[in-house]
Amino acid sequence: MTTETASQRSRSRTPPLSTQARRSIALIAGLLGLAALYSGGQLLVAGIAHFQARAFIEHWEQQTNPPSEQAWQVAEQAINRAINVYPGANGEYLETQGYIQLWRAYGTNLNDPSAEPYRQAAAQAMRQATQARPTWPSAWAGLAYSKLTLLAFDDEFTHALQQAQHFGPWRIGINSRIAEIGLTAFSALNAEQRAIVLTSVQRTADFSPKERKKLFELAAQSNSLTFLCNTLNSQEPPCAKTAPARPQPLL
Repeated sequence: MTTETASQRSRSRTPPLSTQARRSIALIAGLLGLAALYSGGQLLVAGIAHFQARAFIEHWEQQTNPPSEQAWQVAEQAINRAINVYPGANGEYLETQGYIQLWRAYGTNLNDPSAEPYRQAAAQAMRQATQARPTWPSAWAGLAYSKLTLLAFDDEFTHALQQAQHFGPWRIGINSRIAEIGLTAFSALNAEQRAIVLTSVQRTADFSPKERKKLFELAAQSNSLTFLCNTLNSQEPPCAKTAPARPQPLL
């Protein structure tokens, strides 16, 4: 008996599918195909909406003025659409939502009560972003920054700093953000928080002359130049004009 004959006999023993079974299989395959198309469509819509929201943020970062009410509303609608359409919690989208909320309060005093709802919304979005991506350092840095705008230097703030530094120890974007937070609020930080900031300040300064220069510019603007000079043990020209005493820790 040839191999071909054996194969034909093997196939002949397999009972053929009924017409109803074939129709059921075709229906299931069709439904799965539609589900895949629908899911793919959701991802596409969400991605486009998030891209639009990010474009607004990038544009605002190049400006010196806060965004217009209309621009902010369009950006908020875009990020809300991305979050609502995406099938599940997306940490990147939530982080973007947080920054859009912060931009709504841009230019207002930190103690301005009219801006607090936006800052609270930003902190909540960043909090959700850390839950969706707990090992993503930018989400933790965003949470720490949003807590800074609320002047809330509590345990959650400390934990956010720790996690950001832990998961992004050598990322310049993370270290420079922690340094920015620390130089802005150094007089309000406790010893534990300052220790975290000192590490990131040193890493940022060591990264490149450009980053070091940006640190000194920020320190001059935030009245923390003495703190920075002492931290870096620097004798550079900006430091020669500062008093040698370190700021006293809070009681």
